Amino acid sequence: MANIRKVQYTLYGMLAFYMITGIGALVLANMWLASELAPREAVISREIEKAGAIIGGIVAATGLVGFVGAIAPIRRKDFLVAFIILLILVILAELGLGGVIWFMTLRMRSVFQDKWLHEWALSLKASFQDMTSLTGYGQCCGYTTVSDMVESEACKFSTPTTLPVCAEKISAFADGYLRKLFTSLFGFTIVNVFVFVTTVILIQTRNDEERYIRIGKKEGRTYIDSI
Repeated sequence: MANIRKVQYTLYGMLAFYMITGIGALVLANMWLASELAPREAVISREIEKAGAIIGGIVAATGLVGFVGAIAPIRRKDFLVAFIILLILVILAELGLGGVIWFMTLRMRSVFQDKWLHEWALSLKASFQDMTSLTGYGQCCGYTTVSDMVESEACKFSTPTTLPVCAEKISAFADGYLRKLFTSLFGFTIVNVFVFVTTVILIQTRNDEERYIRIGKKEGRTYIDSI
């Protein structure tokens, strides 16, 4: 019994960490969805933010399933098995979203140039041109040439400019956001793998414990509070 308790407590800690990752992703995604449009929206679409919120909610919900099973593993094996199945689906979903975001980093320049020319609102372009919060990058005008700039605080149609174009600045801004996102998702996957392994160990331990209980009952021993 002591052995199963040890595995239980380990799983409790892992599940708590697992749920924190889900709740954190859920809160952050909802904060982004509730905020006004910002340069971030050019990099992280609303669809990705919604996917992050959904996955975060699923992680938090599946964590509760894991806790229910971990509290009484001998009597609630079905919950542990269900949690294992749900956890595999969560891992696949996080890897899939992380892969999509990682792939975006490979095509940023060509994609953003097309969006600058055909999709982005003038206000979004202006916010990139006048952004001074990105370390190492000051104001800029246009994406690849001054001819595709929009009029903003520093960039005037009537005034020739010597400021650099924005391609490198936007790529650096996007790369910073995207790398943090897919690194976090892949990091969450590592946590999930540890949770998976711990849950499998608990299931195996509870199977051994259940077998000992059955043998003990045949020998006349009683188990009033068997977990």
